[in-house]
Amino acid sequence: MAKKKTQLIPPWADFNPFILSHVFSFLPLHDQLFGSPFVCHSWLSATLDTLFRNSILDLTLIDELDDEIQRLRFTRLLRLAINRYPGWVSIHLPKKHILGYFGMVYIAEKTPNISTVIMPCDVALHALPVYVSLPYWKSLKVFRARLNPNEGLHVISQLNDFCKNIVELGFHGKITEKEVSCTIEGFPRLKILDISESTLCHRALIMLLDGKMRCLRELNILHCSIVGDDGRDINHRKSHIVSTKFNREMQEKVSQLKSVKVIHCLGNYRKRSSKKKNLLSH
Repeated sequence: MAKKKTQLIPPWADFNPFILSHVFSFLPLHDQLFGSPFVCHSWLSATLDTLFRNSILDLTLIDELDDEIQRLRFTRLLRLAINRYPGWVSIHLPKKHILGYFGMVYIAEKTPNISTVIMPCDVALHALPVYVSLPYWKSLKVFRARLNPNEGLHVISQLNDFCKNIVELGFHGKITEKEVSCTIEGFPRLKILDISESTLCHRALIMLLDGKMRCLRELNILHCSIVGDDGRDINHRKSHIVSTKFNREMQEKVSQLKSVKVIHCLGNYRKRSSKKKNLLSH
């Protein structure tokens, strides 16, 4: 009698890594941290691919972890991921659990090709560990953060010194002439500037609309509070004469801008679209 052929089942370690990673994406974060990485090397690799996808270091996951043991396990996997792949291009920082000085420097040293840094806009920053990382990210092109009133100018100056390739900035917070002047002088190739939902000094707004940023293509001042020298919102003043005069001055400056293609702003500075400009009001 002929012997029956036995069908060999490949071991789990040889399973397709892309399918494994897809399967692991349905697991709770706790199981991804304490379960699948301990099975074998291939499962560990698939777990890292699940946690950190598309060359993006998404550190916001650490905010979902309740205790110190979980966060410690996450940082160990993060370290493995950073050492395993040298091509990280984007980092999204957490809201609550900013890594310490040495942790951020270690990440920065291992990720010299980072081109995008995103800091959640609802973070009240005293995030010095993040800023000490900037000298390592010389390829940085996009930076978005909420500025702390005491550190805003320092952050912009540090970006000026070390990150010469910036083309997109997103600053949110209290912005004065000093921050705007430093931005204009330090980023001559800036194409997109987003300062929406900020408190903006009226003199700083005038500087932005003077046309000195030759490469600027998009400016977002949506939902900004424009304040005068007395700290009061110009558009909420009792004197409509002052408010109207300022709005007319801003409209004139907007109409003279040549390089900017899109301006997101309040209705006060709205202008009809033309072939050269498309001024959007929201």
